[in-house]
Amino acid sequence: MNDQVMSIAKRELELSYYLDRQPYSAELDGISLTIAKNVFPSCFGITSSFFGNFILQQKPAATALDMGCGSGYFAFLLKKIGCEIVLGVDFNSDAVKCATENSGLNPSLAPIAFIYSDLFDDVPVTKFDIIVFNFNYYPSNGDFGLNDDGGRQILQRFFSQVSAFCDSETRIYIPYSEFVGLDHDPKMICQDFGFTYEIMTTTVNETGEHCIYKIMKQ
Repeated sequence: MNDQVMSIAKRELELSYYLDRQPYSAELDGISLTIAKNVFPSCFGITSSFFGNFILQQKPAATALDMGCGSGYFAFLLKKIGCEIVLGVDFNSDAVKCATENSGLNPSLAPIAFIYSDLFDDVPVTKFDIIVFNFNYYPSNGDFGLNDDGGRQILQRFFSQVSAFCDSETRIYIPYSEFVGLDHDPKMICQDFGFTYEIMTTTVNETGEHCIYKIMKQ
């Protein structure tokens, strides 16, 4: 594990370029987005583009959930591949407002519902066919819910709650980067809650290997 890559100071410096620009407009995969103040930038880092390209290659489903939706980027991608009903969820009310307003910029991908919820607390109980969760696994000082545990507590809460919203056919997709460490790795945590994992694809850059897991209920 590379502590320099993982450091909070380095992470904040990388983010500051994007945060100082907010609000700003972006277009990703033909989707028009406004990245509002206090909303995690969808164009930041390798994960968004890597995960976005992966989603575009997946088979559609009847129902899909984008947990931690931010600006709505992944929710729009799920609708773009043909998912019939898509729900975006975030615990940041600024993100929910931002994603909702971005729906107006992408009428061909409407309707998508975006709601405020701390993970699954206020999500109507239903079984989703696809769940995507680009959780905040980098260490940080608390911005956007990130903290110095590398997202371990968020993952533990996610897997303790998600069983009520999936069945044995539900595909849960979660990206991860190896340099964050095994303690925070979804593959190490999901098994404690009765889930299996499969590495679907990987990519490598100067920080190491990045992967996307498919996680399913046993």
